[in-house]
Amino acid sequence: MMPKTTTIGSYPTFPKPEDVEYYLTISSHGLGDEVVDPYLWCIDEALEDFTSAGIEVPSTGQSRGDLYSLFLDPRFVKGLRWNGAEVFVEDKLSRVASNRLSDVLHARSVLPSHYEIKEPITDAYTLAKFAKISTSSYRDTRELARDINRKIVIPEIEDLQKSGAVSWIQLDSPALAAESFTPDYFLELYEEVASVTKLPVVLHACGDTSRIFPVLTKTRVDTISLDFYHYPRLFDEASRHNYDQLIGFGCTDSQNLRVESVDETAKMVEFGRGKLGEDRIQFVHPHCGQRNLNREVAYGKNVTLTLARDDIYFGRPEEASPSRLSSKDYDPRGYFLVSILRDAREILVTYYSYQHTPIKRFRSRSAERIFQSLNEEADKLGIGRRHLAYLTLELGRAEASLQSGLNNYRQKVIE
Repeated sequence: MMPKTTTIGSYPTFPKPEDVEYYLTISSHGLGDEVVDPYLWCIDEALEDFTSAGIEVPSTGQSRGDLYSLFLDPRFVKGLRWNGAEVFVEDKLSRVASNRLSDVLHARSVLPSHYEIKEPITDAYTLAKFAKISTSSYRDTRELARDINRKIVIPEIEDLQKSGAVSWIQLDSPALAAESFTPDYFLELYEEVASVTKLPVVLHACGDTSRIFPVLTKTRVDTISLDFYHYPRLFDEASRHNYDQLIGFGCTDSQNLRVESVDETAKMVEFGRGKLGEDRIQFVHPHCGQRNLNREVAYGKNVTLTLARDDIYFGRPEEASPSRLSSKDYDPRGYFLVSILRDAREILVTYYSYQHTPIKRFRSRSAERIFQSLNEEADKLGIGRRHLAYLTLELGRAEASLQSGLNNYRQKVIE
């Protein structure tokens, strides 16, 4: 089984504060439809980065907030009050509406259908540990966690799976590994989730989970997603137990600005495959969310992740052989001349007969537009596949010359 590439959740595409303030001001006057929600731009940018890096199962990027504020938002959950970075439970909780569905639906509308979405939801255990109880409505954290599970987490899961927009649910439990012991109600929370969830569930636990790995295997989830990058002893722990779940293999560092080399990550993936088993790894992914990285570093790490996975499961790429357009590849009807219109800063492509009579001409500043036009006319003009491939290279060179401002492009007619 070849593991899929995925993200853990957060990604460093965030709107500017002034854009958010403007949008909220406009929306408060009932004119929200007149401007685009800036967070939707960020989702689009995150998805563009994910897909171009080769991430096959992306998320929305969690640009609206962190894993606590997203799910303990007073706009969607009543009974809460934030004071700075702390949230207080002041009354019995009640959910007003889904806080992730609209973003997920937007992501689904943008993504091509062959990409799946795995959307993270912070689990009830973590949310209850983070919140501070300042009311007699809850006796203790256990009771609060059960209510959060039933009123926030499970309804959110139900809304997402009813929408048909997601293929996976990820439950985040960052607090679990740091605890000196795991209370019994943790497993009860996951039992409740499993009883209503129809989609496959991933449990993502941060930190050194080697101590609690046996507990994680008792949860009714499909995949356990862990940080093997910082805690290599997990390899031994995970390899000596019997369990039904597959593994999410965290193998790049989301805390360090250094982008790992493909060879470095490939060696780790190969080692993990050997230790955990050929068919045990469901996903390869960063060790945690990438919120604290800058965007270029996060993107580079995801590219590395994909290339390393491909090297291990498909083998090293073959060296491309040099190829030139020879006389046998010429089209029977004519030839192309690619030029630059300096004043208009456009590319001009002319298809000539061998008697040097223009048959078809296209102009644009976009190489892609010209290529698409040529591709649509290919059968009518009798343009061969090799000739189109050659034109792709020439159009790219012409566009690069325009963008550089040098305007020194010359088509390579004679090799």
